[in-house]
Amino acid sequence: MPELPEIETIKRGILPLKNSIVRKIFRSSLKLRIDATKKLDKIIGSQIISIERRARYLIIDFNNYHSLIIHLGMSGRITIDSNFKNLKHDHFACQFDNQQWLIYNDPRRFGFIDLVESHDLNSHKMLKNLGPEPLSLDFNHQYLQKKLANKNCNIKTTMMDNQIVVGVGNIYINESLFLAKILPTKMAKNLSKKEIINLVESIKKTIATAIEMGGSSISDYQNANGELGFFQNQHQVYGRQNQDCHKCGCIIERIVQNQRSTFFCKTCQK
Repeated sequence: MPELPEIETIKRGILPLKNSIVRKIFRSSLKLRIDATKKLDKIIGSQIISIERRARYLIIDFNNYHSLIIHLGMSGRITIDSNFKNLKHDHFACQFDNQQWLIYNDPRRFGFIDLVESHDLNSHKMLKNLGPEPLSLDFNHQYLQKKLANKNCNIKTTMMDNQIVVGVGNIYINESLFLAKILPTKMAKNLSKKEIINLVESIKKTIATAIEMGGSSISDYQNANGELGFFQNQHQVYGRQNQDCHKCGCIIERIVQNQRSTFFCKTCQK
C-alpha cells in the first residue's frame, strides 16, 4: 500500500496541473471501495485551484467549490499522460485543457474516488477523525506522551493508528523504531520521556528522508511520471529478515503484529 511519502511524492508530481481546466472525464462501471458522493461530471469545466494531501488522501480543490478525494488503496496508481488508453484497471480519468490526462488505475479496487462539496471536506467519514501530520508542529513529544500514557498496546501497532498520527504505515514505523532504538513489542505506555522524544524525532526524520527520495518502490509503486522511489535502498530493517543488521551485524528478525510483518534487531532495539 502506498504510504504517506509515496502519496506526497505523487502530489508533488501532479502539482503542474494546478490552474488547469477539466474538459472530459471517464468513469468505469466497476465499483470501488466507496461510491462517489456527487456525480463526477460536476468537475467538467471547473479549474483546479489547489492540490493537497491529507494523510494518504489526495485532495484536489476546484473553483466550483467541489473537492475530489483520491485514495489509492492497496494497489492504486495515479499517472499523468497525454494519451488515455482505457486500460483494463483504469477506473477514473480526466482530461485537462492542456491535453494531459490524470489517470487512476487500481487492479484490486480497494481505493476510491469521491467528490464532495468543499465545505464538507473535513467532515468526510474518511477524514474527520484523522490525527496530526507527522511533520507538523502538532506532532511533538508532549502530544505523544499524553496519547501513550494509558495505551496498553505495543508501540508499533499504536503508532499505526491514524487517530494518533497519520501516515506512519508499516514500512516507516519499522524504520522509525529502529532509528529510535525501541523494540516494536514494547508496550506504548511503558515508553520513557526520552524514548518518546527519540521516537517523534525518528518518525519525522524517516518520513522526511523518504519523501526526499521519492518513497519506497515496494511491489508496484511508481510516481505520477512512472518513476520509482529510492528509499527502499535505505531500509535498515524492513523486508530484511535473516539478513545482517547494518549497525551491529546481528540477524534481523521478523514477527507478525496485528496481521502485519514487523522487522527489528533485538540487539540495537531495546
